Amino acid sequence: MERKESTLDVLFYLFENYSEADDVSQNRDTLQGYLCEAGFPPPDISRAFDWLESLADDDEAYIIEPQKTSCRIFSQYERRWINQECQGYLIFLSDMNVLSPEMSERAIDRILELKDISFDINKLKWVVLMLLLNQPNSEAAYTWMDCIALSDELPQYH
Repeated sequence: MERKESTLDVLFYLFENYSEADDVSQNRDTLQGYLCEAGFPPPDISRAFDWLESLADDDEAYIIEPQKTSCRIFSQYERRWINQECQGYLIFLSDMNVLSPEMSERAIDRILELKDISFDINKLKWVVLMLLLNQPNSEAAYTWMDCIALSDELPQYH
């Protein structure tokens, strides 16, 4: 079985060391060389670039706008990869309007793509940061999320 955590490791390394790269697709060859030198396997590097490039997809998720009384129920498959703490935090981010319903579904999709059995709240914060960073008009949400992601304290939510 392939180790999906490596893809997330590559993403974290890229985010921490090369977050100022304007366009990953334009710098892919150069960054791929740096990542190989850092010891990451080429298949993990390739999956990480594919994952990052999918963040900028303009394809809209066709979802029905939820009502105020709507409640997001996670499927059995989603619960396999997204624990209760992360589910609650995603709902909290939606309730606080940090994530629109479409962005929330996109975050879930990106998390599921990682298939990381040890996915936790800290990894979730970074995935959401990477997602927000790659979306137009998300500067305020990104700034807010950046403060939360760097904090060890989690907000109270139910």
